[in-house]
Amino acid sequence: MSRNLYTKDEIILCTCIARYGSDDEFSENEIHKKYNRSLTSIKMKVQNIVAMLDEEEIARYSNIKGLSGVTTGENGRRTNWEWVEQLISLSKEELLLKCKSILH
Repeated sequence: MSRNLYTKDEIILCTCIARYGSDDEFSENEIHKKYNRSLTSIKMKVQNIVAMLDEEEIARYSNIKGLSGVTTGENGRRTNWEWVEQLISLSKEELLLKCKSILH
């Protein structure tokens, strides 16, 4: 059975939600509509990114709880970290602009 891996654009969108939360204009539902990926999968990916950000002690402004898939105190998987890490230096406005260009 092949896995439906996340694209770089999907990771950008999920990272934005992980760092800044979602609102009526931009949410997991927008990713679902564009990529036809299940909402459950998207929410779990966002939670995985939150867990990585928390492990790296990177500031985020969302109330989303991290989901690493491991016992508290252990490090989680770093799936797609190379892409997430590239987005950390962007301001909220820069990241939102990237997201808007992807969605429109």
